[in-house]
Amino acid sequence: MKMNRILTMGATMLALTGIARAHTHLEMAMPADNSVLPSPPSQIMLHFSEVARLTALSIQKEGEKEPKSITALPKEASAALSVPVDPLAPGKYVVNWRVVGDDNHVMSGALHFTVTGK
Repeated sequence: MKMNRILTMGATMLALTGIARAHTHLEMAMPADNSVLPSPPSQIMLHFSEVARLTALSIQKEGEKEPKSITALPKEASAALSVPVDPLAPGKYVVNWRVVGDDNHVMSGALHFTVTGK
């Protein structure tokens, strides 16, 4: 009886691990998280492990009260998403993103970068 419970728990944990790995995750971003850029980026690029649809993107400069929502999001789902951004002044920024994967799982995250202007 005890052995059956151990086997059942092990099988359940293995199944859940497989499910967790199936969700899309951010593989690369430009600008990269915690990067320091001499000039501002003209776009934000997000590369995911699976096809995803970008549902929200905002950018906020340190010291500003409100993030600026970027509304010109790609209409089509893709593993590589690119969104143009208005010119940025030197400073520290955070980009918050949210995507929905093909499995309808919502993923979100943040990227931090600094524009030096030098």
